[in-house]
Amino acid sequence: MPKILIAGSGITGSLVAASLLQQAKENVANQLQLSIWEKAKGTGGRMSTSRSPHNSSCVADLGAQYITCKPHYAKEHSKEYEELLSKGVLEPLKISINNCHEHEAGTKHYVAPNGMSAIAKYFISQSGCQPEFEHHISTITKADNKWSVTTLQGKVELFDAVVLTIPVPQVLQLKGTVAEILENNQEMKTKLSAVEYSSRYAVGLYYDQGAELSLPFKASYLKDDPVFRYIAVDNLRRNRPELPPSVVFHTSVPFGVEHVELTIPEAEPILKEAIKRSFPGLPEPKAFKCQKWRYSQVTKSYEDQPGVLELSQQPPLLVGGDGFTHSNLDGCISSARKVVQQLVSKTSML
Repeated sequence: MPKILIAGSGITGSLVAASLLQQAKENVANQLQLSIWEKAKGTGGRMSTSRSPHNSSCVADLGAQYITCKPHYAKEHSKEYEELLSKGVLEPLKISINNCHEHEAGTKHYVAPNGMSAIAKYFISQSGCQPEFEHHISTITKADNKWSVTTLQGKVELFDAVVLTIPVPQVLQLKGTVAEILENNQEMKTKLSAVEYSSRYAVGLYYDQGAELSLPFKASYLKDDPVFRYIAVDNLRRNRPELPPSVVFHTSVPFGVEHVELTIPEAEPILKEAIKRSFPGLPEPKAFKCQKWRYSQVTKSYEDQPGVLELSQQPPLLVGGDGFTHSNLDGCISSARKVVQQLVSKTSML
C-alpha cells in the first residue's frame, strides 16, 4: 500500500487528497495511504476562518473574502464549482462591494456561508484523511527509494511520494535532499526564488448579537486609507445576517511590505489605533484578532505557470500550489489537477 504525504491543507493540498482517493477508488486493485501534514493549527491555508473566543457562532474570514469565477473557468472547473454549490459550501455573493473593480461580463462571485475554510474542509472530508496539525516539515531526505520526512518537532516518517503545496519560499527553506536537488539545478532554484508574494495583516473584530456598527456599507475597498485596503461586515458578506456581527479589515500591500517583520503584539496597537482613526464610530469589540499573512497573494508566479514542478521522478517529489499558477481558487484547482496527473503518470501507485 503506497504511502503519500501531502504537505499543506489549503485548497491545493485538500483537492489533491480528494482527487487521489477518487483515483484509487476507480482502480480498486490499488489501495492508498494518504497523510496530510499542516504546520498551522487548522485547515484552510490562506482561506482561514476564525471564531470569537466568546461565541463560536461569531465568525470571521481573515484570509480570502470571496471567490471570483471568470466565464472560462466556470466551464473548465465546472465539476468543482457544481459540487461546492450543490453541497452548500459556496453560494452567490449577494451584497455589493464598494469600489470593486470591473470584471469581464459573465464573471460570478461566490462566498462560503460557513467560512472560507469550509472549502478545504469539504475536499479533505472527501479524501477520508484526517490532517495532522502543527507538523512543520524541516527536512526531506531520500532513503532507499523513499522519502524520509522530518518535522521541527522531531517526528520522522517514510513515504513513497511527497507532494508539497506550501508557499514557494518555504520550499526553498527545506533541508536535506530537497536542498541538494536545488543546489544542483540552479536554473530551477532561480525560478523558484523569483516567485513573489504580497504581505498583509488581517484584523477581525467580534461583537455580541445586536451590536450597532453604523457603517455606511457592508463591504468596501478603501482608496485613500493609509493603512487599510478593505473592510467588510463579515457575517453580512457571508449571507448570514442572523449571526453575531464581525468586521474584517485587510491592510494595504504597501503597509504590509513596510511592517511585515513586526510581531503580532507589535502590530496590534498600530492596527487598533488605525481603526479608531479611520472608523471612530465602530463600537469596542468583544474580541479582537490580528493575523499576519507573510505570503498573502502570489504577485509573480513561477515562470510559464506550469501548475506543478517535479523535484524528483523516483521517488516522486512534486511541488504545487498557486505559486505555479495564479492566486485564486481557480489557480489552486488547476495546480491540483496537474499534480494528480503528474503523480499518476509517473508512478504505478494508482
